[in-house]
Amino acid sequence: MKKIAIALFLSAILGTSVLAGCSPKEETPAPDTTQEEAAPEAEQPAAEEEFADLAELFKKGENAFKDGIYYAQTFTMTDQQSQMKTWHKGDKVKSSIVADGDEMINIIDSKTGEFITYSASEKTGMRFKADSGDSAFMPDTSMTDIASVDEQVDTATFEVVGDEKILGEDCAVILSKDKATNEEVKLWVSKKYGITMKMVSKGVDGSEMTIEVTELKVGDINDSEFEVPSDIVIEEF
Repeated sequence: MKKIAIALFLSAILGTSVLAGCSPKEETPAPDTTQEEAAPEAEQPAAEEEFADLAELFKKGENAFKDGIYYAQTFTMTDQQSQMKTWHKGDKVKSSIVADGDEMINIIDSKTGEFITYSASEKTGMRFKADSGDSAFMPDTSMTDIASVDEQVDTATFEVVGDEKILGEDCAVILSKDKATNEEVKLWVSKKYGITMKMVSKGVDGSEMTIEVTELKVGDINDSEFEVPSDIVIEEF
């Protein structure tokens, strides 16, 4: 039971805050620079097109998670590091986290509101239902891994800053920064799949968290991956 609590805690701490936007300062134009002042307006269509492309890029990721995807990822915060494996298909998500030397498995079905967590070594676990009255014990799954880190990009401040390869995937490098606080989020997003392959976030205090994909498989995820093994004893809540 203690290990299950640790797994729930690990799921909860993996969230990061969305950066707030920062409005640029207004400057009084000089009377004799009308054409020069018009230059930013001429660049606006390009910026809007870039944003549209970014939205389309993330849309690819939504399709990949729906059709089926597996990835392993490493979380690094200061001197601490943890690993998690995740499977997505349709309404179901399965994650595997190693805590205290034991593999903890979480399975979530968003369609039925069911959440299962169990210890692979102790062969015991628990099942919760969203309408069972035990919602206080349900984990916060709003942001646990790369599946939703695109939400960390502030549409008012984002900027495409380059291209890099991760695990052989061509990625667009996207930066979202709050100039007032120096908080920032940097994403490496696969151009082919729209999946975030890496994220680096920096807090106002200079603290840094990195999430990076170390294994990736898109498609061909068997439904049996989301079934609880027959030798696991599940307690109902």
